[in-house]
Amino acid sequence: MLTLLSGVSLSAPLRAEPTAADKALAEGLFQDGKRLMDEGRLQEACAKLAESQRVDPTVGTLLNLAVCHEKEGKTASAWAEFKEGSSLAASLGQQDRAEFAAKRAAELEARLTRLVLEVADAAPGMVITLNGNELSAAAATGSGIPVDPGEATIEARAPGKQPWQMRVTLDPGPSAKQVTIPALANAPAPAEARPASPPPPRPPPARPGVDSTGSSMRTLGFVAGGVGLAGIGVGSVFGVMAMQKAGEVEEGCSGNFGCSPADVANNDDARTSAMVSNIAVGAGLLCLGAGVVMVLMSPSAERAVAGQPIWVAPSVASDGGRLTLGGRW
Repeated sequence: MLTLLSGVSLSAPLRAEPTAADKALAEGLFQDGKRLMDEGRLQEACAKLAESQRVDPTVGTLLNLAVCHEKEGKTASAWAEFKEGSSLAASLGQQDRAEFAAKRAAELEARLTRLVLEVADAAPGMVITLNGNELSAAAATGSGIPVDPGEATIEARAPGKQPWQMRVTLDPGPSAKQVTIPALANAPAPAEARPASPPPPRPPPARPGVDSTGSSMRTLGFVAGGVGLAGIGVGSVFGVMAMQKAGEVEEGCSGNFGCSPADVANNDDARTSAMVSNIAVGAGLLCLGAGVVMVLMSPSAERAVAGQPIWVAPSVASDGGRLTLGGRW
C-alpha cells in the first residue's frame, strides 16, 4: 500500500488556524485511520481520516482519504479528492504529490459511474437533490454526474407541486444510468378554513350557597321526618297496648271481688305503655315538624328566592300532639 504522509497544513478562507490541540487530535485520528486501513477496516478508516481532515486540513491527509475511498469502492469520492489534492499540492509547490494525485484521478475518471438526469418539464423554482445534496435543475440535467456505486436517492420538488422521489441502484463503472424526472403533479389546493363555530353560551351563574346549603337542609329534613314517623309509629303501638291493658283492668275490677293482683299488674302495664306512647308520639311529632320545616325552608326552593315566608309550629298537649303549618301566598 502506498503511504502518503501528512505534513503541510492547508489554509482555508474564513477558517481559524488550527490550534496545537487541533493538530494533536488530527494527527491521532490520522494514525488511527492508517492503521485501520492496513487492517482492511476501510469504513472505520475512512471515517477517521475524514475527521482528521476536517479538524486540520492537509494535503497528505486528503490524499490518504482518497486512497481509502478508492479501496472502499467509492470511486467518485476518491476521484474528486485526488483532483482537489493535486490542485492543492501544486499550489503549495509539492510537485510529486500533485503529479501522483493527477495520475490517480485520471485513472479513476475512466471507470466512473455516472448518473444522467433528464427533466420532462422543469417547473419554476424546481430543486433536485441527489443523496441529500441540492442541485439546481439546470446544473443537474444533461451531463453525467459522477456518483459512488450503490444506492442513490433522487428527489425533486417545486413550489405548488407534489414532491417526487426515486431510489436507484448504480453499478460500478464505467457505466451510466439515465433517470427521467417526470413533470411534477400539482399539489392539492389547501382546504378552505371553516369559520370557527361560536362558543356555547355560558350557563347562568349559580346562586352562592343555594344548591349546597339547600341540599343539606333537605337531607336533614328527610332524616328528621323519617325519625319522627318512626317515633309516631312506636307511640301508636304502645298506645294500642295501653288501651288493651286498660280494657282488661276495667273488665277484671268490675266484679264483686275487687281487683285481682293480675289486674293491678295490668293497670301498671297500661300506665307504662300510655306514658311511652305519649313520649314517642310527642317526640315523633317534633322530629317530623322539624323535618318539614327544613325541607320547606331549604333555600333551593323557588319560594326562597321569591321571599315567601312559611312556618311550621309543632306542639304537644296532654291529649296528643299538633302540627301547625302557616305562611303567605
